[in-house]
Amino acid sequence: MADQPVSLGAVTRVLQAADLVEEVHGREDVTLTGVSQDSRSVEAGDLFLAWRGDRFDAHDFVPDAEAAGAVAAVVERHVLEATIPQVEVRDGRHAAALAADTVLGSPWTGLFTAGVTGTNGKTTTTVLARHLLAEQGPSAAVGTLGLLDVDGSVRAGTEGLTTPGPVEVTEWLRELADGGASSVLFEASSHALEQRRLDGIRFDAVAFTNLSQDHLDYHASLESYRDAKLRLASLRKSDAWLVLNADESAWASLSAQGERVLTYGLGPHAELRAERVVAGRDHTAFDLVRGDGHVAVELPLLGRFNVENALAAAGIATVAGLGLERIARRLSAAPQIPGRLEMVCAEPFRVLIDFAHTADALRNVIRTLRPLVEGRLIVVFGAGGDRDRAKRPEMGRVVAEGADEAVVTSDNPRTEDPEAIIREITAGMGGSTYRTEVDRRRAITMAIAEAHPDDLVLLAGKGHETYQVVGSERRPFDEAAIATECVSRWRNGS
Repeated sequence: MADQPVSLGAVTRVLQAADLVEEVHGREDVTLTGVSQDSRSVEAGDLFLAWRGDRFDAHDFVPDAEAAGAVAAVVERHVLEATIPQVEVRDGRHAAALAADTVLGSPWTGLFTAGVTGTNGKTTTTVLARHLLAEQGPSAAVGTLGLLDVDGSVRAGTEGLTTPGPVEVTEWLRELADGGASSVLFEASSHALEQRRLDGIRFDAVAFTNLSQDHLDYHASLESYRDAKLRLASLRKSDAWLVLNADESAWASLSAQGERVLTYGLGPHAELRAERVVAGRDHTAFDLVRGDGHVAVELPLLGRFNVENALAAAGIATVAGLGLERIARRLSAAPQIPGRLEMVCAEPFRVLIDFAHTADALRNVIRTLRPLVEGRLIVVFGAGGDRDRAKRPEMGRVVAEGADEAVVTSDNPRTEDPEAIIREITAGMGGSTYRTEVDRRRAITMAIAEAHPDDLVLLAGKGHETYQVVGSERRPFDEAAIATECVSRWRNGS
């Protein structure tokens, strides 16, 4: 709900300034009190926002929205069956982001906002940054896990896309700002940036993690994938900061964009860096260094890549005004990140689940775990259907080279033949020894049944997800619960 009603004319002027308006059909002196992109949730006085999506065309529902109380609509084509005023635009998603921001009073203006993009590490970085900024006041985060509210819990019903739709983004910001939040962190996926879902926000800080192959089913090339990520830099406030991974050459073009650039990394050239990194069984110790400052951190997360994620989060916190000592103290008390090297069983052997679903992510996870395993490293993994096929053999090669035992299974096969996906993965595994099992539950059961006390079982790909997508059906699949049940049966000798 808008703080103050605005006119359709005010929205039209914003869209005209962005060169989006094709034609205005009807009066512009209509008063708007809210926005909606779903005809089922329209309230009286709403502006209905419609665009053609991948599965549905919202223009089909404009008459329903009118019947429910919508007083105007922003559309990509004039809907003759509806009588409410309509602003016809050339890009419905982009227009929706700007219109929602206008009607709901630009809630980002009263918040510290940060966006995080890159191939890997977005979730961990945003969760850690939320944890750090909570030192200053109520902080929330939006991303793959859903909406992490100011108490750190996931708001029910928000799980799903890495970045929600353009209207939800602004509605959540309005709710958080009205509820007393002082900062909000966003994961910014390449899809969301390409589809302009975040164009209604301006950020105080934008952080870039790393870049490796992913989502080339959607983006034409690695270059266009990178360009989509780089769009985040255009959504900065006038005095915003760039927080850049100094060890990632893909962001080199950003380094010259103004004086407000903070680099982080493990090398000596980074302004904010980690030195003397030591891996432990259940933590990673390092010194957090900036200038003459030098503070010890015991991060309760595993892996060099999580040190990099912690540095990215520390960079955001630094430009938000936190000092090195407070950052180090908060990092040493960081929460477990759901589905990110999450230990679901510690005895009689360790079972970890991780969201790694690219070759680069798998390589990083395996490199992290390898020195921590006295026995065998057993990896259960697959690849998602209807997604970038080119990465599958490389994922297979990485696991074949790094694991002692590999079980190739299904991830979310979606509408593809799971057997065919497995064949594309194993094509990269050469003459190595591996097993295949299409049924992921059986694959997990098999791996755990054969584990010994010194072994470590890694279940890769699903992470925090509690479902499996087969065809168009989302089936319950809680991997942590399944693994716990399997270990219990192992203990009972069954």
